[in-house]
Amino acid sequence: MSGSLRIAVLGCGYVGTAFALQAQARGHAVLGVVRSGESVARLQALGVSAQACDLQADDWTALPAAFDVVVYAASTGGAGVDAYARTYDAGVKRALAWAGGAGARHFIFTSSTGVYRQDDGSVVTEASEVGGTPTADAMLAGERAVLASGLASATVLRFGGLYGPGRHYLLDQLKRGENVIGGRVDHFINYLHQADAAGAVLAAAESAARGAHLYNVTDGQPVTKADLALWISAQLQLPAPIFDAEAPAGPRMRRSGQVQPSRIVDASLIARELRWKPTVQDVFTGLRSFLS
Repeated sequence: MSGSLRIAVLGCGYVGTAFALQAQARGHAVLGVVRSGESVARLQALGVSAQACDLQADDWTALPAAFDVVVYAASTGGAGVDAYARTYDAGVKRALAWAGGAGARHFIFTSSTGVYRQDDGSVVTEASEVGGTPTADAMLAGERAVLASGLASATVLRFGGLYGPGRHYLLDQLKRGENVIGGRVDHFINYLHQADAAGAVLAAAESAARGAHLYNVTDGQPVTKADLALWISAQLQLPAPIFDAEAPAGPRMRRSGQVQPSRIVDASLIARELRWKPTVQDVFTGLRSFLS
């Protein structure tokens, strides 16, 4: 799509900020909507226009009302079921109603491959079975509201496991000398670098395609946690990690209490339809800059 777009990013956090910077570099006008004055100052220091608005509680009429694209990239701020319902079910529906009034032609929702229910190492596509847990069902409620919104364009992006600057838990753990890896380690993880997640949002925002679209977004190079831990240890010249299924798992698993599933996510559709492809080939490439 040619020309400058007016874009609102609702929940301008880890991915939203990276997207805002990429979009501005392309000549688009971006407003980041965040929860606090501190977050406003953070975005403004990066050169991104920002406004504080609690998406769950505040009056949205205080926001500007003229946007071409609305990106909903809010996070739960916690892993509880209620937080998921507020953010991804009620929150998305509220945002859709506001976007319609703001004249938006395109609504983009950053969802997660966590909606899939497969746990047998099989390949999943956008048509694979989903749902079955309260958190997945809350996210799916938001997805379905977007896809059925009737806006000229509506896009759902199901992101894989995000990592990048400030977010590389396994690497940090091993650097600290904590080499006992708890929980499951034989499962495939479908990673996605922060920059490529932002790039996928930009590809969707600039697309001229109309109607409802759903895409998986990963780097296409799944890796087991065990293989990644062994590689990191070797790169850092550390002793091989100890895998203990009974030891505490990573922070995400501790927060949710869920077992991390094993599946291979097919992200070829977005490559075919939006010509998007990751700039970071795989998680090994992406982590190299954080090894030192």
